[in-house]
Amino acid sequence: MKKFISLTLVAVMVLSMSLFMASCGGDDKEAGGDAEKTLRVRCVVSTQLGDQSFNDSAKKGIDQLKEEGYDATLLECNNDPKKWEQNLITAAEDADMVIAVGSELDMVGEVSKDFPKVKFIWCDNKLDNPEKYPNVMSVTYKQNEGSYLVGWIAGKMTKSNVVGFIGGMDIPVINDFRVGYAQGAKDANDKVKVVKNYTGNWGDTNAGAESAQVLAQQGADIIFCAAGGSGTGAIGKAEELGIKCIGVDADQRQSLKEYADFILCSMVKEVGKSIVDTVKAYEKDEKSFKGGDSIALGMDGGYIGVAYGADDQKVLVSDDIKAELDGLIEKIANGDIKVETKM
Repeated sequence: MKKFISLTLVAVMVLSMSLFMASCGGDDKEAGGDAEKTLRVRCVVSTQLGDQSFNDSAKKGIDQLKEEGYDATLLECNNDPKKWEQNLITAAEDADMVIAVGSELDMVGEVSKDFPKVKFIWCDNKLDNPEKYPNVMSVTYKQNEGSYLVGWIAGKMTKSNVVGFIGGMDIPVINDFRVGYAQGAKDANDKVKVVKNYTGNWGDTNAGAESAQVLAQQGADIIFCAAGGSGTGAIGKAEELGIKCIGVDADQRQSLKEYADFILCSMVKEVGKSIVDTVKAYEKDEKSFKGGDSIALGMDGGYIGVAYGADDQKVLVSDDIKAELDGLIEKIANGDIKVETKM
């Protein structure tokens, strides 16, 4: 009888322990399920990080996805055309979604054909004949509209009536910045002249500085830099040249604090936000993925705007001009102002 009672007690203890462990294990699994996302996201950047603008914005988005539990990684191509296609393939081999960042990555369409189950997002450009690529969605941005706004600022604040534009490449997406900027400057000041130069690449600060010098010699006292890391060279040259610059893609008064006194404002293009929002939308509803098509993101979604620096930084743009921009934003939104585009 004692032996039976002892065995019974052991059985009860074992059963209780098993139930306790199962309960704990269930809680751990549930917690892990909440924290970890199943979507594998791979981002390929055509150039390199460290530009304090476009590419670093993309990285910021990938970093946010990581922090929120997604399996998200980023590959740099370091502006090497030989790596563009190979890195897209490498990314697709281990992904549910590939984010291709850079207007040069037009081979994303052909790569997508070999990975029909993978969703591809091409940021900053769009495919010709997109219907041929049902698992590719192109994401473009209305940078022309944001550039119109900073062009207006330049037109209002120039003392020489000459403003400059530096582009990284003479390509449609960069010229989309240029035409919007020129239109805004001329609408603000009918006496203004717009001069331009291209660095020929995205990561040569010396080329950026040289471009700024060329434009300053033509009389430009305000220069909008849409040249990635090369633009940083122009901003770094501003004090020596006695000019002011306008940053691009990120709030460069904050990311380049040592030059904040020479940056009036920045035309912000929230690439990182667009990546995060696109991934989350797809996870919530797969129908949000517009395969074989493209979407254009602008001011209405918070993807395009103007930044003036941190609250503790010296304000360089007057409240009156900022108020004018509020009115311009409304006119662009309702169609009263139609901004030229090259996209």
